[in-house]
Amino acid sequence: MSLIESALELEEIDVNYYRSRTLRIPLGGRGVFGGQIVGQALVAAIKTTPKEFNVHSLHSYFVLPGDNIIPILYEVERIRDGKSYCTRTVKAIQKGRCIFTLICSFTVTEPSGIEHQYPMPECLEELMREFVKQEKVPRWYAKYLEKKLELENSPIEIRNTEILEVNDLLYPKQSNNQKMWIKAKGKLGDDISFHKSAIAYASDFSLLYTAARPHGISPISKMRIGMLASLCHSIWFHDSNFRADEWLLYTMETPKAAGGRALASGRIYTQDGRLIVSVSQEGVLRLDKKKSKI
Repeated sequence: MSLIESALELEEIDVNYYRSRTLRIPLGGRGVFGGQIVGQALVAAIKTTPKEFNVHSLHSYFVLPGDNIIPILYEVERIRDGKSYCTRTVKAIQKGRCIFTLICSFTVTEPSGIEHQYPMPECLEELMREFVKQEKVPRWYAKYLEKKLELENSPIEIRNTEILEVNDLLYPKQSNNQKMWIKAKGKLGDDISFHKSAIAYASDFSLLYTAARPHGISPISKMRIGMLASLCHSIWFHDSNFRADEWLLYTMETPKAAGGRALASGRIYTQDGRLIVSVSQEGVLRLDKKKSKI
């Protein structure tokens, strides 16, 4: 079993009820990784849907942080089963409380008479491991990155598209966008529903952090983030012809931050330039006033 298959594995305990087997809290995180909860909830919904239907969109809200010590219970409600579309809602429950809700829609694939998309941007790629080796990296931050690489064992592999140097973190370029290559580790089967669940998991990586970039914020800059937490997460699947275990380009941008919240959106492309997924997320974004010199 690949890492992503293990991360999304559920135990069926009754009709419409499923339970998580593994839960992951990122290094320094407040709760279970949001992408894992989104992915597991989608897997639960898929298990109740006829095979000829593919998920085309989902919308979710994070209510409370997840605890990785006890399993999450996923309760699926079959809202509608139509000829072309069907709908499911999923509640994630821990300690008797709802910590997350999701509604998703499935459709039967049909030919399209109209097609268009955003063009795929050009980019380069870079490894975080190479960045750690640079001599000017503050030792505390290098150790953090080394520990992150060693302990997290993420099921998603990521390659930055920007050439990272120490000055890029000390004096970050102000930008409202970022790009990275992503793919699931290992070889997955041919079930497109699972590949979409893997993309749902991966779509939460770094998306909301895009909202810090217009202000020149980095982990070692003068301004620091005090709290970054997802509030809602939406995904639209435009295509069912892709593989999550092949490199995909994830482009992200942020249109607005205000009132202690930020909005970020993303687009995921195949290597041949097809736009397959669009993502949108709103979350809490607060500065660390003790460490930020403002």
